[in-house]
Amino acid sequence: MIAIKGYRQGLLIVLSGPPEEPWLTRLRELESKLNANPGFFRGGSVAFDAGAMSLSEDDLRRSMALLAAHEITLWAVLSRDEATRAHVRSLGLADRLEPASTAPASGSSPDNSAPSAVASSPHAAPAEEGHADATDGLLVRRRVRSGQVLRHPGHIVVIGDVNPGAQLIAGGDIIVWGRLQGVAHAGALGDDQAVVCALDMSPTLIRIADAAYVPRPDEIRSRHRAGSAETARIEDQQIRFIAWDKQLRAFE
Repeated sequence: MIAIKGYRQGLLIVLSGPPEEPWLTRLRELESKLNANPGFFRGGSVAFDAGAMSLSEDDLRRSMALLAAHEITLWAVLSRDEATRAHVRSLGLADRLEPASTAPASGSSPDNSAPSAVASSPHAAPAEEGHADATDGLLVRRRVRSGQVLRHPGHIVVIGDVNPGAQLIAGGDIIVWGRLQGVAHAGALGDDQAVVCALDMSPTLIRIADAAYVPRPDEIRSRHRAGSAETARIEDQQIRFIAWDKQLRAFE
């Protein structure tokens, strides 16, 4: 079973199961998940948690090649097996999760404002395959600037604006307590019940699961003039926008 965890440095892919199970079997399962959700992983850096499995250098090289083919960088492999840790170090990979100030950060920003909270722990029990725990989320208290990417398997909450050219990619919901002008991809691991909420909805692109919406310039202007908070969700296989006050009544 494969579980995806969020933590301060980025994403941790937990490959759990019987230690005697062939590593290639797990890589095939991982490849299937990468093919099913390419937009969530592409361009990111990830760490593996291999548990007690004994991996050879060839196993690790195959893992790196698979991820590289999907434009993903493997930077660390956690293992309880000493021989595996030796192979990891010989390939120039980290064998533990470094402090956020020194480790690569998939989806983190290049400035000095680190995400303020990541609910999941790298060593917590794996979530249900392909899904993040409902309480798992990333809280960011700052403006997300152009060129920055926030990527998390759970929910993403931004208290601040999201500028044009910025990207939010979440396995769950996205909530922006500010103006959303960049790209927001909620339900990026296939959850078509996910939503995108913003106080000022002026996105370049909204995606929920596999559905996509690119607003016309006149729609962006009219929505900005209205100045009301909105929720984007999938209805009848299309992304539709609902005023926040109407959304609240739907929850009653």
